[in-house]
Amino acid sequence: MSRMARAAELRPSEPSGGLSRIGALALERVRAEQHDFDWGAKPRIPFWLSRRGYANIVADLCYGEWATAEACQRMAGLVPEAEARACLLRQRDDELAHAEIYRRYLRCLGVEVEPSPALSEIYQRCLSWSGNPLALVLAFDVVLEGEALRLQRFFARRLPCPLFGQINRAILVDEARHVAFGRFYGTMGIAALPTGERRVLATWLKTLWWECARAIRSRNLGPGGWVLRAWHPPLETSWRAQSERLAAMGLFARGTGNGAPGS
Repeated sequence: MSRMARAAELRPSEPSGGLSRIGALALERVRAEQHDFDWGAKPRIPFWLSRRGYANIVADLCYGEWATAEACQRMAGLVPEAEARACLLRQRDDELAHAEIYRRYLRCLGVEVEPSPALSEIYQRCLSWSGNPLALVLAFDVVLEGEALRLQRFFARRLPCPLFGQINRAILVDEARHVAFGRFYGTMGIAALPTGERRVLATWLKTLWWECARAIRSRNLGPGGWVLRAWHPPLETSWRAQSERLAAMGLFARGTGNGAPGS
């Protein structure tokens, strides 16, 4: 069984034991930066996407990794469980390594670009959160990491560059473990929340997901950006899948979290 499959099957029935198992997975893994990427290969950019538009995609992935590393550093100082702290610090190291890999790929593209201002603002707002640390775990390790995992799978499958495919396939093994930790730890935390606090948290996470999804969808990718957008499912469909995962964790009743905020 692969490391990704083992991480995905963890359940919160044995809290400390489960956290220790995730930590063991982190220790036995082949980390993404240890892969022998073919850095001598020239990046292959889709004919329908500009070099700058392609670089925008990589810059947003890179920034997301850096921001998540910052969040892990903060969360590790807030969560009470030693096993959770160890998992978050290992994740921080993963995210910093991923950011460096994406930065190196950007240098191969030879284009100077900044991450999406809208996406940066959303991440910075999350990083400034001062309430229950469970909200940060759910925001970064369930909602945002879950979306990153989906995008990395999508890019590995749809974009033609062999090197970018190698990078995303290696990184998503780490990301799957991070999401497994978030769902495992989040399920335990949600069970202990009062109903009112649970409802506030659900609304905050739903708004966060929609803001991020809209920022990514509206990113200027140049004339060929419509191709990527056409390949993506409607936002309502993607959110329905995310809301079902949060419902399975106990955040709200199944079927009640569908639709955009305010719907």
